[in-house]
Amino acid sequence: MTELRVERANEKQIRITGIAPVLAVMLREVPVILEMRDSPAAKNRLLPDPTSANEKANQEWQQIVGPELHHLFVSAGETMARDLTGLVADPHDINTGQLEFPVEHLRAWMSALNQARLILGEIHQIKEEDMNEANLDPRDPRDLAALRIHLLGYVLQSFVELETGHEPQASI
Repeated sequence: MTELRVERANEKQIRITGIAPVLAVMLREVPVILEMRDSPAAKNRLLPDPTSANEKANQEWQQIVGPELHHLFVSAGETMARDLTGLVADPHDINTGQLEFPVEHLRAWMSALNQARLILGEIHQIKEEDMNEANLDPRDPRDLAALRIHLLGYVLQSFVELETGHEPQASI
């Protein structure tokens, strides 16, 4: 079993080591997944109306807040995509990868990973029972989407733990 480690390399850098090849592929696919953010299903999931009772308030919110949130979402994805260019083989284990990126990019990574998970869930109509399925077949597009959601969520959880001051406990 590969041990994924997320830690501060120093005051300015986050280091991820033990990135299994399948996770490396999934991380590199996140920018492509994020390009689907403007599909109707994904857009409704990422930018839902704030109320079900006031259509005027919803329209105003979408006009005022929606563009700024969209800009922040796009920016987070671009930051992650640039950082992913630094993903290289781990010198201590050539079967895994490692990556370092600036600490100030951590929240952009968290946003991009969360967006990708939400987009995958909407596009593939993943329900809670799908996420609880124990026997996922990676040849099935819906099962592969659920697997991606799980793995990206695992990385996201490690980032949240790091951000909140807890030592991430990750093993994939």
